[in-house]
Amino acid sequence: MKRLLLPLIGLTALLFTGCASTLQSDVEAALYNPGHTGIRWGVVVAEMDGTELLAIKPDDRFTPASNTKIITTMAAYHHLDALEAPPNNPGTQVFIEQDPDGAAPRLVLKGGGDAMLMDGADCETTCLATLADQVAGWGLTEISAVIGDDTLFPFERWGPGWSQEDLTFYYGTAISALSVNDNLVWIDVAPGPALGELANVAWQAGNGYYALNNELITAPAESAWSMRIERLPGKDAVRIYGEIPAGVAPRTYRLAIDNPAEYTAWRFKNLLEARGISVGAVETRHRLLALSDEAPDPEEEVEQAVLVGHTDKASAAAVLPSTPLTESLKRISKDSENLHADIALQRLGLLEGTGSRNYGVAALNAFLEEAGLSENGYAFYGGSGMSIYNRISPRSMVKLLAFAAEQDWFEAWLADQPIGGIDGSLERRFVGTPLEGKIFAKTGTLNGANALSGVMEAKSGRRLLFSVIANDRPASARSAIAEMDTALVEIAARY
Repeated sequence: MKRLLLPLIGLTALLFTGCASTLQSDVEAALYNPGHTGIRWGVVVAEMDGTELLAIKPDDRFTPASNTKIITTMAAYHHLDALEAPPNNPGTQVFIEQDPDGAAPRLVLKGGGDAMLMDGADCETTCLATLADQVAGWGLTEISAVIGDDTLFPFERWGPGWSQEDLTFYYGTAISALSVNDNLVWIDVAPGPALGELANVAWQAGNGYYALNNELITAPAESAWSMRIERLPGKDAVRIYGEIPAGVAPRTYRLAIDNPAEYTAWRFKNLLEARGISVGAVETRHRLLALSDEAPDPEEEVEQAVLVGHTDKASAAAVLPSTPLTESLKRISKDSENLHADIALQRLGLLEGTGSRNYGVAALNAFLEEAGLSENGYAFYGGSGMSIYNRISPRSMVKLLAFAAEQDWFEAWLADQPIGGIDGSLERRFVGTPLEGKIFAKTGTLNGANALSGVMEAKSGRRLLFSVIANDRPASARSAIAEMDTALVEIAARY
């Protein structure tokens, strides 16, 4: 029997190796499309315990784009109790200051790092209007200034490695501890009344924060829509130019804010004035970066950083509690919200430091070290994926997923991820394939990069971990998503 068993074991191993080899060849054939060359691919597929089933360039480091949000949201779930507790979650506060010239009092609107603060007419929770109602109830008739205070975090609006061309639009809005309406303004664009006339370009109600220079011309219906939107960093005007075809349907664009603390204070002023209170100036209060905002080397023994951004709630005249962080984490995953991700990063930076981006990245690194990842397998400079400097290997990503699968918060985190063919950033992908409704993964898109990592249910019903990343896509090439999705469907069919 022993003489028969050994050959059978060898034959089984040989068959398994052959199947894996055939699958890898088929996956590589799907990925390396001859009509779509120049892309560098990395793939790892594994069992839920991390046992690898397939690996293509597993240790190469890639730009992960918004797959970075996997790390940020996992770290936030890992430290959720601390992040939700005082003093790391002060809420949005209002303080009264006496004007030094003896005029009417000033109001300080101090941000608490709540990415979910809103002020629209349809706002139901965590509404800036709630604070305006409280102030109106005090009986004040005049306020000399509203000061937007975002000193909970240092004043670092954009991360290292962000591209300047991204700063105009919704995905590149500035980061601040005092933010409202996702730090966006909305503008409507439609053709003008006649050929050669200016298009109809207007801010939506309450969004006229920037000046508007309209140079967009109405062109013949057969023309191409060749509109451009320009707002240089630090400037207070938006320029729209080019041509818009006659007869086309209106479009709406979401534009980024440069100085969220000022913008939030401006909107708060409008709310107060609507309640009959006379308001003078809008001012800001920032905390410039200091050497104390740099996280120390983890090998050094140093005293815990002074948490200079924190304020005692007891001294506040009014407090609006923050929305539960889990709601923001869901938006980060489902909708790939960059602003929410980078605010979550800086909230992580409050746990052991000053709320700086540097302390936030240090918190990510400590989390990845706890997960057992090699420090050579990753490098992060922000929490959203906007930085072109971020790197991770597919093997590191899958190892992190395997670590997460053992944590008590994993299923809650997984429920936040986009579902193939169902919702979020995967709503239009995997429709009509065996993975529709059976793949739960975070997308990633950046110049020259596509990524998808998460969990999928294979044909057999077993769950698999995976990470697929495409980098170095030529500028002339379309997205690598089609090849990526084809490969994942093939993998799921074989298991």
